[in-house]
Amino acid sequence: MVETLQVMMEIGIIMLFAFIGAGLAARFKQSVIIGYILAGIVIGPFIHVTLFGYEYDGLVTDTTFIAYMSQIGLILLMFFVGLEFSISKLKKTKGPAIILAMVNTGIDFFLGVMIGLILGWPMVDTIFLAGVVAMGSAAITGKSLMELQKLSSPETEFLLGMVVVEDFISMIVLTVVGSLVIPSGNVGLGANSFAMMLVGVVAFYVFFIFLAIWVVPKTAVYFQRIKNDELFILFALGLVFISGWLAIVCGVPAIIGAFFLGMVFAETKLAERFDVKLGPLRDVFVAIFFVFFGMLIDPAMFGSVITIVLMAVPLVILGDMITTGAIAYLLGFSGRAATFMSSSMCGRGAESIMYASVGSSAANATKGAELNAFAGIFCFIMSVLTPVFMRVSDSIYRAFARLLPSSIKQSAAVMSRTMSKIVLPNSFKLFKRGRRIEYGLTAYFVLLMAVAFTDGLLHIALFAGALALTIWILYMIEEELVPIVRHINYENLGAVARDGRAIAHLISYIIFLGLLAILLITFVFPYEWWLSLGVCAGYLVAMLALMTASAKKIKAPHHLGPGAKSSWTLDAYEPSPARLSTDIEGSSSLPFPLPTSMKKTAFKASAPKRTKTNDDRYRYL
Repeated sequence: MVETLQVMMEIGIIMLFAFIGAGLAARFKQSVIIGYILAGIVIGPFIHVTLFGYEYDGLVTDTTFIAYMSQIGLILLMFFVGLEFSISKLKKTKGPAIILAMVNTGIDFFLGVMIGLILGWPMVDTIFLAGVVAMGSAAITGKSLMELQKLSSPETEFLLGMVVVEDFISMIVLTVVGSLVIPSGNVGLGANSFAMMLVGVVAFYVFFIFLAIWVVPKTAVYFQRIKNDELFILFALGLVFISGWLAIVCGVPAIIGAFFLGMVFAETKLAERFDVKLGPLRDVFVAIFFVFFGMLIDPAMFGSVITIVLMAVPLVILGDMITTGAIAYLLGFSGRAATFMSSSMCGRGAESIMYASVGSSAANATKGAELNAFAGIFCFIMSVLTPVFMRVSDSIYRAFARLLPSSIKQSAAVMSRTMSKIVLPNSFKLFKRGRRIEYGLTAYFVLLMAVAFTDGLLHIALFAGALALTIWILYMIEEELVPIVRHINYENLGAVARDGRAIAHLISYIIFLGLLAILLITFVFPYEWWLSLGVCAGYLVAMLALMTASAKKIKAPHHLGPGAKSSWTLDAYEPSPARLSTDIEGSSSLPFPLPTSMKKTAFKASAPKRTKTNDDRYRYL
């Protein structure tokens, strides 16, 4: 009876303090996640406060039962994240969204690994620290977009696509490190050996692919016939937790199973019913999860993690705002759109906390207390800063544009315009991307993974093969770009295509330098990790030198008269109907000149409607 009373009291305390924390967070226009975490810290067993002779040691001392409830919340949360991962939603934005998500996650993960190694953390803890640093927050991004009334902006669909892909990448990374998650002594394939873990992971993926392609499409219609809500909820919960059990058997975390089950049902009519019927239950258990996470945070550890926070916050801001923003611009987005997208990716929330929660219970983890404390402070700071960055992104863009030399801006603008014709979706497709490059890039990433997980002579041999493939990709990209560049108008950028070689050379070598830098970092990291920092510095210097030299080659002769100012900036250009029709008519992909009526139709289809929320001159495609 005493245990029952204690459990009832603890659940009541958690619910009431979660309510208070969420209410205060909403009052100050912050994410409710922050309120839940602070509530957990206040009632948790690690808080010790003496005030006026009275000692307060928290209200909940035994967290065993609450820990199980929090795991239920985490599993339900990831199931609903999977329900949002609809393949059809990514069809319009798949190219830019996948590229930007991989770049953003990769850079932030690399920064997290560097922080862990500099601090001397063990590799297991470093991996999960990198996960906390790298994973953006879909909830904070979406909430901020709604508050700023930016959901109708043209770049928003790409931004949301990035967030969805990042969630998927985070699940893949957790799967790869699945053997680290299952504590030693538990029954699970991932705890024994890498080979057995690999077999389990492959079996796991094969099973869910089988479900997604054959089983669910044929049986979903029968599930829809369950009219009784009570039976439907029992059926849904049974599937969710069985998928979690299956994941553990295969050697990966239970949340991965729930996530992939959500993906399987995302394209069915059952997805909406899942959301309606299980949504309230999810919200309750998710609140318990975040409160429980706050209870694991020891305020006494804040002093020991302040160094990590001071390193991580500015590095993530620079990595997201500058690097991801620059990549977005070079892919064809306007300067303002790229800056807004990159500032939106700075938020950290549930995904980072999930990594900290899982990492603190990993088999060989030794920094669990520090990881939880760091995740709480880090997510709080980034959640507060992200909406601010999004509001002032236009000012950040203008300040950054003023600092760049004109030669860098011109080379970047030329690449941005060219890549917009290739990468961004287009209602009137002028150019067709070659399959050879896509196959080459796929092979490159396969070899890159092989280089990362091997050593000795095999490591060197695979590096040599990947290097040769990278050089081949360079020449393939340049050959593919030449005919495209010849039929793009660069007049208002102060550049001229001539035979197309100079601009194609610039763009292909920018891509080549990026691929080469990633490969070199992967190769030298096992020997001396600090050498990768030298590779990054060398890459930056080479990029700036290439863009400066190329600006002289592509500059149009006598473009500017005496005392005239350049008519181009980092903004996307806004072509006239005559210029657009000239581009279309001159395209070598069309076997005949377009009649005037088709030119007008193409322009109307390609030109977005100007609205008050879209003051950014978005790039025409």
